[in-house]
Amino acid sequence: MRGTEVDLPELFHRPEVRELAAACAEWTGRRGLHLSLDHDLRTWAGTVLAAMGPDGVNPTFDPARSRVDPGSAFHLQVRDATGEDVACGAGRLFRTGDLTALIASLGLWFDPVPPGMDAALAVPESVPVLSGRVGHVGGLWVHPRLRGSGLSFMLARLIRGAALDLFDADWDTWVAFQDVALRPGTGSAYGTATTVLCVDGFFPPRDRPERVFLSYATAAQVLGVVRETVGILRDDLYTAV
Repeated sequence: MRGTEVDLPELFHRPEVRELAAACAEWTGRRGLHLSLDHDLRTWAGTVLAAMGPDGVNPTFDPARSRVDPGSAFHLQVRDATGEDVACGAGRLFRTGDLTALIASLGLWFDPVPPGMDAALAVPESVPVLSGRVGHVGGLWVHPRLRGSGLSFMLARLIRGAALDLFDADWDTWVAFQDVALRPGTGSAYGTATTVLCVDGFFPPRDRPERVFLSYATAAQVLGVVRETVGILRDDLYTAV
């Protein structure tokens, strides 16, 4: 069901996520923006392709390069008053016995995986087995004129809550290259998670050596982020002129 057919909060089951969705819808609405949810990742891919070119389209969320089962994906879309896309982000569900095996085989990014591809896995032994229903989020893009407005903060956290709720996920995960993962503001934007190096070496999707970082959190930690974000957005709404 497309987010334009019903109010955004009505798409979710957990009261905490419904409350966050309502706060996000109000936050965007007061800025002349419209927030919606869609399960067709082709729309997400088209938005990012137009904004960033083919190199900006994460293959994990691109149906042209990764097979997506019905009901296992969504994206959030933000448009301005003219209907222009100004932000988006996506989520997927992976049912797996071990997410790190998908990282090593590059199955996290491609399905089917092109022949001869694998990654230089560097996940520490201390990382728990990320198995069962694993939510995976990413593909976040915000128009340059709205960066620094708080939109990326809001969207990053709503994506995490939405993946937890829509997929009934046991784990929440995302990956980022070193330049993004180690940026001071990245952790505060997404909220509580553990971040570790997961790939250190030649990375076939980029045809060069890369350091890729994995962030993961439990469902309880995500709910903590959801509650925290509701408070932050409500304070912002109440104090806004």
